[in-house]
Amino acid sequence: MKLPAGLARSPLALAFAAVAMLGGAVAWAEHSGWLYSWFPGLAPPALELIPGKDGFTGELLKVRDGDTVEVRYHDLALALRLLNVDTAESVHPDARKNSEFGAETSRWAKAHLAGAKVRVEFARKDWRIEMDHHGRALAYLWLDREPAGPGPEDELYNETLIHEGFSTYRTEFGASKPYHQRLLAAEASAREGHRGLWARRK
Repeated sequence: MKLPAGLARSPLALAFAAVAMLGGAVAWAEHSGWLYSWFPGLAPPALELIPGKDGFTGELLKVRDGDTVEVRYHDLALALRLLNVDTAESVHPDARKNSEFGAETSRWAKAHLAGAKVRVEFARKDWRIEMDHHGRALAYLWLDREPAGPGPEDELYNETLIHEGFSTYRTEFGASKPYHQRLLAAEASAREGHRGLWARRK
């Protein structure tokens, strides 16, 4: 609809048009995921990636190494750094920091997570999602078993890494508030079973 010439030139009409355009741009940025790429602290408290019949599941796009993955979030590939674990390096830019155990861990992670649907549980800092200094979201990664949605059949991948001996339970940046006892028990099991890195320690 064409506005009358006088109204189209009025400051009020121009202001309304500018606000409408800005609102449309923000809505597009939010829907596409770019808003959270530009301002990651604004991302919502839970990833709802691909709607499932009985809940929300997510698409795992890439396993970078044992403790870093990418998931699809709207139109973006969002990097996640998993909490309370630290696996041996395999893709570090400084090749001297990479190790055969890191490569073994990465191969295991890719096989274990192949075809998985996941849920993401973010670390929160006040009202924002917590990010590391590389811009990766800090999170717990759940393997969403059937039926879709949270349930006792689901696997906490951070816990599995510790249980299988690919990482110790790392608390230098804070113990896990929701899963402290679970992760402690996973580490004790790996140590007693001499799995993974515990088989390499005397």
